[in-house]
Amino acid sequence: VVVVVEYKEPVDVLERTMESIAAQSDIDSRPIVVVATEARDPERHASAAAMQTVAGDRIERFIMTEHKLSEGETVGKHSNENAAMRQIYHQLVEEEGMDPFEILITIVDADSILSQTYLSWAEASYKRQQDGRRLIYSGPINTYRNFSDGNILVQMMEIMRNNADIFYDPRQAYHPQSNYTLSLGLCAELGFWSVDSIPEDIHTAAKAMLNNYGSLTTMPIPPLISNDLVAGFTDRYVQAKRHQWAITEIAWYVALAEHQPLTFPGWAAVAGAEMSRAGSFFNASKVLSGYIATGWMSWYIVSNWATLPANAQMYFIAGLVAWLCSWGMFWICEAWVWRNLMPQFPIKKPSVLNWIILVGLSPIWQLLATLVFFVLPTLHVLVHAAFWGELSYVCAPKGDQQAEEVKKQRAQQ
Repeated sequence: VVVVVEYKEPVDVLERTMESIAAQSDIDSRPIVVVATEARDPERHASAAAMQTVAGDRIERFIMTEHKLSEGETVGKHSNENAAMRQIYHQLVEEEGMDPFEILITIVDADSILSQTYLSWAEASYKRQQDGRRLIYSGPINTYRNFSDGNILVQMMEIMRNNADIFYDPRQAYHPQSNYTLSLGLCAELGFWSVDSIPEDIHTAAKAMLNNYGSLTTMPIPPLISNDLVAGFTDRYVQAKRHQWAITEIAWYVALAEHQPLTFPGWAAVAGAEMSRAGSFFNASKVLSGYIATGWMSWYIVSNWATLPANAQMYFIAGLVAWLCSWGMFWICEAWVWRNLMPQFPIKKPSVLNWIILVGLSPIWQLLATLVFFVLPTLHVLVHAAFWGELSYVCAPKGDQQAEEVKKQRAQQ
């Protein structure tokens, strides 16, 4: 089952997503496609009809669900997919008698282009495990579909995010981002999705770890799903705030320690995974303090170079060489991604001049992008959570229409 969660998305974006789902290969059966819509969207029926036309007879069946916001729910992907999956569980399991642990649910955003073998990889990974029923399967995040539409800082931020997820640290717990697969039985065991948690992917992964006594529950799989980046500067900052709202999960972990019947080792394993997660409150604090410490130390060393002992100068030079090597390896890995993985997708590639400016001045762009789209949104979210409460969910612009909007904004400026 592939679930496309959408609200007022451009029809051409939804049709592109449906085409990539219908074109899946090497799977045991054709997928059931669920379009999870919001009842307040007046165009939902027309959008669903357009998607069904694209799919034709290449899918097993087409289901459209409608979510009406209830008391206690917050607006967003999380409450929509929760309602949709409860309806699908009722239909497939309670009415048709299917085994929920034999039904794999793949959650995708509305602007997703699935690699042609994504579902087959998820299915094979599930079957290859001794017991894969309570695992989450997730491919690397990729937001390069409209890469050339973004400005330099947006491009740099997306490169850092995507590169870190593809070449992840295997010593750390892996976390799904936006698109992922799990069994319908596991969905039910977790109580489906929390209706008031905006970072639904991070929250669901944490609940799955708790369900498995703190074990490594999310399994990375190789195939990509390509999504759109948010091209506009202001829109990207709004999206960054939504991403960083996940730092408020720390309050949930504290509440778990007091109110849930968990033994300390199980709770500590899950809390430790959150502390080491890229984008967590602790990680953001480490990044900010690291920048401050590195900047001060570099300024001090350069300004007092003549008076430093020879061995201190040697250590500084060795550190600089190590940084240059890591910088070079970063771009070698990125070149490999563009050469070997991206040709399967209809990518809007940047110009040669764009690449020269991006790569040549990448240390500057990396610093600025991290500050603007990571550190500042984190601080903004902390203040918002402390004084205003819940964050309003704002859907990110998708498709090529946003490129025209960005051009208009730049012309007005």
